[in-house]
Amino acid sequence: MIVIDLKSGTETKLNTEQTLSCAVGNFDGVHIGHQRLLTEAKNLSGASSSAAWTFKLHPRICMGDSNAKRLNSVDQKLEQFALAGLDYAVLEDFMSVHSYSPEDFVKKLLYKDLNVRHGVCGYNFRFGLGASGTETDFKEYFEQLGATATIVQPVILDNETVVSSSLIRQFIENGNIKEANRFLGHPFSIKLPVTEGRKLGRKIGIPTINQVFPEYYAIPRHGVYVCTCKVEGKVHLGVSNVGIRPTIDPSTTIVNCETHIIDFTGWLYGKIVDVQFHDFLREETRFSSIEELVGQIHKDIATARTYSSLIS
Repeated sequence: MIVIDLKSGTETKLNTEQTLSCAVGNFDGVHIGHQRLLTEAKNLSGASSSAAWTFKLHPRICMGDSNAKRLNSVDQKLEQFALAGLDYAVLEDFMSVHSYSPEDFVKKLLYKDLNVRHGVCGYNFRFGLGASGTETDFKEYFEQLGATATIVQPVILDNETVVSSSLIRQFIENGNIKEANRFLGHPFSIKLPVTEGRKLGRKIGIPTINQVFPEYYAIPRHGVYVCTCKVEGKVHLGVSNVGIRPTIDPSTTIVNCETHIIDFTGWLYGKIVDVQFHDFLREETRFSSIEELVGQIHKDIATARTYSSLIS
């Protein structure tokens, strides 16, 4: 998959004969509803290549919304686009285009500048200045140009629940990781650099890696989770504690993900590790002693080993 990054200027020009069937949206989490849009884009509908167009940074974050929480990083989003089999991903700068009218958004930005000849959007898509354009406008503007567009209807699970990024965020914040993953269609994960901690884990015989959640990231309910960790091309089971580690440092307020990677030895400081969450085990607890904490961690590790099917 080729990435066209309009914000950084690392732009790959499409040749004049090349046309796109392009899914358009924020794609936060790239959940199973979003994946329907990507599948529709791959159908091409007369275009020569498939693509997804999205903002490099979510509009709510660009507008300074302190309550905005994202489900994945740009790199994770691009990984999902590539897994879907798209030919191109187009990253746009929100502040560069937020003042476009809905008509210019379709006719100039998509049709003229990017050679989009088949547009794909969701049933609740809003776009253009003040989010004044609707999914119906999107379709009509393409048709006025002799092109085509598809409005993808919502994905509904359990006969009544519409799949949405906001609902998935609620699942994650409540610790309902299994439901979050079911609605995502893939595990919720963090893919972050390993930072140096207090190295207490090594001293007590349970080494861990530390990863600090970045600003605007959806943070799971504080507690202990079964996870899998992708390290140097191999997948390991792990146990992650999300929270502030009250037994170790009662004064801190920095939310950290501390993970013991089962059956792994090695130094990972500064490296990027993909930690995928699979199940919630228990709430974060302040223990009366380090010894009590160690005993509980060993129980958590034993429980995590029963999830061996995750790596088989």
